[in-house]
Amino acid sequence: MEDIDKNLKIAIVLTTLIFFLEFAGGIMSNSLALLSDSAHVFMDVVALVLSYGAIRISARPSNRNVTFGYHRFEIFAALINGLTIIGIAFFIFYEAYSRILNPPVVKGAEVLIIATIGLIVNTWAALKLHGHHDLNIRGAYLHVIGDALASIAVIAGAVVIIFTGNYIIDPLLSILIGMMLLYGAFRLVFGSVRILLEFAPKHVDADSLSRVIMEIEGVKGVHDIHIWSICSNIHAMSAHVLVDRIHVQQTEVLISKISEIVKERFMIVHTTLQFECAECAPVEIGHERVL
Repeated sequence: MEDIDKNLKIAIVLTTLIFFLEFAGGIMSNSLALLSDSAHVFMDVVALVLSYGAIRISARPSNRNVTFGYHRFEIFAALINGLTIIGIAFFIFYEAYSRILNPPVVKGAEVLIIATIGLIVNTWAALKLHGHHDLNIRGAYLHVIGDALASIAVIAGAVVIIFTGNYIIDPLLSILIGMMLLYGAFRLVFGSVRILLEFAPKHVDADSLSRVIMEIEGVKGVHDIHIWSICSNIHAMSAHVLVDRIHVQQTEVLISKISEIVKERFMIVHTTLQFECAECAPVEIGHERVL
């Protein structure tokens, strides 16, 4: 835990420095590609901060007002970040269109130096974050890898500008990076909305979950299943479980078995079960019946 905390802090500081360096360098060198990459780096900074925040927030205890803890702050931050990046991407496309029609002079040497520094820092950060199994850290790792690939594209563009003087490569690269930003931002927005609307996690199918629970000895039926995500890596479920008339101590054994299986197979860590000896009537929500 201490190593993850330390590596994330270092990665956040260095990536933030790269953002400011590329942003200032993009203005000085007149490179839209470098400015676009700085926006990509900014997205990585937010992703790293969210990952760090999720780790810190998850350690805070719940209370009577916030019974699931403060994990949803991660989702709100991700949604705001995604919407902001979509706006930045469309601005990049607009600016790139103007520059394609009338390509300005771009200082290729400055772009090459700054993008190379960015690549070195992102590669170092990726090595520090590689190998961790925490989903937040893995997500941050993929963001850093994506930015390293964008830096390689900017470096290649700078080399073309230096040796050919063809400045149109700069806005073309900015469009490519803008598309990467748009793809990542839409995924972030849709993922956040799914969680806020309490959709079932993509990796969990209610029918499959029901069949797995039915395979446990002592379970006669399962219905009224609800599955949702509290944040990106914490999933929960509730269900009514039909059993024979058994002693309360036996239900404790079933609770343990079901919780262990759904955690192992579906990564569900919060499980709420209601045991019944006779199947209850389906619950109506609006005009739908929950089985």
